[in-house]
Amino acid sequence: MPPHSLSDWKVILPYWLSEEKWRAFAMLGGIIGLSFLYVRTAVWFGKWNQSFFDAMFAFRAQDCLSLLPSYLLMAALSSAIYVFQVYLTQVLSMRWRLWNTRIYLRQYLSNETYYRLEHGQEQADNPDQRIADDLSQMTIWTLKLGLDAIQAVTTLISFSIVLWDIGGTLSFSWHGHAIHIPGYLFLGTVLATLFTSLVLERFGGPLVGANYRQQHYDADLRAGLMDVRRNSEQIAFYGGEEAENLRFSRYLAHIATNWRSVVTYTWRANFITNFFHETASCLLWVMLIPKLLAHTLTVGLYSRTNAAFMQARNSLQWFIDNYTDLATLRSILQRLNEFERVVAHPFEKGITRHTLSSGDVQIENLILKRPDGSVLTTLPNLTLHAGERWMISGPSGIGKSTLLRALAGLWGYGSGTLSFDTKHAMFVPQRPYVPDGTSLRQVLSYPTTPDHYDTQAYESVLKSVNLACYISRLDDVADWSQIFSPGEEQRLAIARVLLFRPRVVFLDEATSALDEENETLLYSVLTTHLPQATLVSVAHHANLRRFHQHEILLSPKGALIQPISETEAASGSTTASC
Repeated sequence: MPPHSLSDWKVILPYWLSEEKWRAFAMLGGIIGLSFLYVRTAVWFGKWNQSFFDAMFAFRAQDCLSLLPSYLLMAALSSAIYVFQVYLTQVLSMRWRLWNTRIYLRQYLSNETYYRLEHGQEQADNPDQRIADDLSQMTIWTLKLGLDAIQAVTTLISFSIVLWDIGGTLSFSWHGHAIHIPGYLFLGTVLATLFTSLVLERFGGPLVGANYRQQHYDADLRAGLMDVRRNSEQIAFYGGEEAENLRFSRYLAHIATNWRSVVTYTWRANFITNFFHETASCLLWVMLIPKLLAHTLTVGLYSRTNAAFMQARNSLQWFIDNYTDLATLRSILQRLNEFERVVAHPFEKGITRHTLSSGDVQIENLILKRPDGSVLTTLPNLTLHAGERWMISGPSGIGKSTLLRALAGLWGYGSGTLSFDTKHAMFVPQRPYVPDGTSLRQVLSYPTTPDHYDTQAYESVLKSVNLACYISRLDDVADWSQIFSPGEEQRLAIARVLLFRPRVVFLDEATSALDEENETLLYSVLTTHLPQATLVSVAHHANLRRFHQHEILLSPKGALIQPISETEAASGSTTASC
């Protein structure tokens, strides 16, 4: 866990320097202005209390009744100020959260950051929680605690003047020396609160780290539950209920172990806080003894002094009262700062990519490495000319899919140069992405918008990949990943290729879930509809050799480039039913 530092301001400040800063500062100024008004009403209530109780204990009933209308009017004004202040705070909090979330999402979804966080060596755990939950909590707690602190300072200034004025100067002799302490009521309150704050920080300080770890363990549990939802069928087939129970038992053990630390540090902080609350009045009584002995303390004066003391004390003990909330905020800021640091950390790529204006794919001095620096395989200088069809083969784990990741810019471990038309290239993974909660048009057109193609184009590609039975459902909105089988998802991915019509197509075992008949159909469709496209396939099935002209055979010693005989390369076609 990173130490608490001023770098937390990197998380808080950007919104206040953004294009929304003037509106944000206007709202913040309004909230602070209302806070000043609210404190002024509290000062007025203190004066009113003195007048009212002096009149009451002097048995002046008429004076007491005459003071009530002004009290009711001021109470209504105070309530209106409070309600409007809360409303402005909620609006500002939501605007801040939305702005932050948009920025974080833009960072998360740029430059394959989302991929790096899941597959890189340096990770920020549960980025979804940091964006969805931590940002929301950060804005709420920062505004609440920040505005409370401002109000505490305002209250302290207002009521310290009252305490200073009421308390006067305490004079006494000590070993023959005359000692005079001006404003002793205020100074005594300050010293007592400061001492309690130091004790609280000493015994409750580890609560920040404990809260940080608790958020991490809670997020792990939520991520595990989401994992079960996504893979419920696979778990059911394996009968993996006991294995999942064991996994969640470990999560719960971490939560329970750390929870004990949270509870320990929390009760320490709460004990110190509550003890100070309960004994603070004793401090005031002791400090009022000189006035009691001088017979200058009236009921009204005591009421006003007590109110001023309570207000000043509450302001001074803002840190004490909000210690556990501050600990929560500091742990949230640390998590967000860690996320910012990882996102901003450049992804050092030893493998460079260049864009060509043709359908060629050029490979120069390519060395693929693992993250630990060990070599996977090497490729010589090689040009895949436009319209050629290449098959990448080799033993499992040799780096076939890694080569495609390097071509996609997702793998930077190694060295060399890759050049092709990156703007008109398409990568088809083994497990296609099928967004849920959208129409079938959106699923087919992903990542473009549904209006990018006409209905006839959608119908045509569905027929071509043997999914004609779904034509009537083009506008249906559903969780399509739960409807399509793995084989249908792979056919859907090829339909996207036919819609996009790229110059270069990279297929990473894109037909592995299909039977031979449908696999043959899809490759026949690709070679027929995209005869000028460069086709690069990672595949194991011997059936697919006849759809390719060249082979890159990877091995630990390097790559062997060899042609595929014309007999194997002869295209075939077939038909299949939906």
